[in-house]
Amino acid sequence: MHIRSFANEIIDIGNIDLEIQVERTNRKRTISLQVKNNKLIIKTPKSVSKKNLVDLIRRKQHWIRQRAIFNFEEQNLKNREFIDNEKFYFRGDEYHLSLILGRKEAVKIEGGLLVVSYVDDKSIGRGTIKRLLEDWYLEESTKILKARTEELAQQMRVQPCGITVKNYNSKWGSCTANNKISYNWRIIMAPDCIVDYLIIHELSHIIEPNHSKNFWYQVGSYCEDFQKKRKWLRENGHKLVL
Repeated sequence: MHIRSFANEIIDIGNIDLEIQVERTNRKRTISLQVKNNKLIIKTPKSVSKKNLVDLIRRKQHWIRQRAIFNFEEQNLKNREFIDNEKFYFRGDEYHLSLILGRKEAVKIEGGLLVVSYVDDKSIGRGTIKRLLEDWYLEESTKILKARTEELAQQMRVQPCGITVKNYNSKWGSCTANNKISYNWRIIMAPDCIVDYLIIHELSHIIEPNHSKNFWYQVGSYCEDFQKKRKWLRENGHKLVL
């Protein structure tokens, strides 16, 4: 790691350039780091010296670099054009988008392609393709997640009171106090083993409503390597977007 100039707020970590934005305040007692929009944002008490901040950056350089990579990938994915050959994920596999003129609007997987049929050259555009894909992903995820939840619920001897699939922005799933389970449809882009972990996680809340030691014991009883699955979601969840 080479900090070229802290005063000029530029940092070079593993050939990745980040602008440093330092926010000092008397209201904070601890230092927090965030990587966003190609910036390393440091929120710190006013009493912390420049040397201590530099030392912290050196200690956290691996984490900063990983977050910078994730941030770059996330920005690229958000800027999708929805054109031929762009890559999309479904159940852990990668597919290339293929747009064709057809008799009706439809989406299907054919070979290694995610084929989207549209009916009118004049109306085709980013918004139309995105809408068709979102509708297809929601429909497919609803069928798959409901069926798999019912299978795993039988194995775990629990009974959810309802299963829905929604468009969440910041969570993968939830289980209410009434044992109603809901999922983020984007999870269907992940491998099946990750989907199973999420389902087991939510079903385990029927037995243990919190994240206590007993809860994780319950999860581990049906998903022995759940910690690897949690790590996979932390490191790859940003890719599961349209």
